[in-house]
Amino acid sequence: MHIRKLLLPTLLALALSACRSTLDTVPLRVTSETATTRTIEHTFGTTEIPAAPQRVIALGEEGLLADLLDAGITPLASIVNLPDYLPALIAPQEVAGVELYSSSTSVSLERLAALEPDVIIGTAFFVDRIGYAKLSQIAPTIAVAGENEVENYAQTLAALGLADEATSKVAAFEAALQAARSQLGSAVDASVAAIYPGNSVAVFTDRPRTVPWLLRQLGVSLHPDGSEEGLSLRDGRAFISLERLDLLSGTQLFLLQNDSVEGEADSLAEVSANPLWQQIPAVQAGRVTVLDRLGYPGFRGVNALLQDLMEALNSCRITKSPAMFAGLSL
Repeated sequence: MHIRKLLLPTLLALALSACRSTLDTVPLRVTSETATTRTIEHTFGTTEIPAAPQRVIALGEEGLLADLLDAGITPLASIVNLPDYLPALIAPQEVAGVELYSSSTSVSLERLAALEPDVIIGTAFFVDRIGYAKLSQIAPTIAVAGENEVENYAQTLAALGLADEATSKVAAFEAALQAARSQLGSAVDASVAAIYPGNSVAVFTDRPRTVPWLLRQLGVSLHPDGSEEGLSLRDGRAFISLERLDLLSGTQLFLLQNDSVEGEADSLAEVSANPLWQQIPAVQAGRVTVLDRLGYPGFRGVNALLQDLMEALNSCRITKSPAMFAGLSL
């Protein structure tokens, strides 16, 4: 990793993009198709799109962008968390020529229209936020609405006529997941947390964050698990005081950090130097793994994350980013 600095608007973008909509969503599904068209039922209604779209706009941040690239489609444009700093799993040459817009700012509908797309595909959250009716005036618009990255991938490929490919690859992932779960066995536990700028500590217990969700799929018990008294959870995340670091009682600690956020490295250094931090069991045992919380986009990201989690869970050594975390008392 390389340390990068962001201004406050981008930091706010990270918070916004992690939000969950109260929109009632339905999974995307194909209801019919012909040689030239495909009819899609989704959260906002029923839409007919070209059977083989050539000019696609993606409104689902890095996850949807990665899934489209894996489907062989390079979109004309995509919204992302950080236009200047894509995750390492998305190679620069993959997005050469793609217009990247920050998901924190208002997307220019005029610019999208000027690109003359033949289909707009987005996650239900972003399609709703930008405006389905407005987008539909530009091009046929559809929305994926999976409960996790695997479901989003399957829905995206189904919309593109690649359902069989998705089924095969998802089956391979599920087989790998089952094998990993069997390898781990029982009685494996962990904690998942993040330290944000301002020394704000958050714990994670479940989706929509991929790391706690995938750990649960592996059969790992999370501490805290969300049932603790006084834990104010929202979308699987709760902020805690330093005095409640005792909640991080798992034998393995996963920290979800990002070295692009201004002030985050300083906060991590300060919190990790606190005596209360040193009392965390995983810290004392040297079982702390730092993961890039924006570094695992889409289905390719889930596959990579599975490998990284298994490596960490099977290892007794501390894992950390050499650039950002060297010398910290993790």
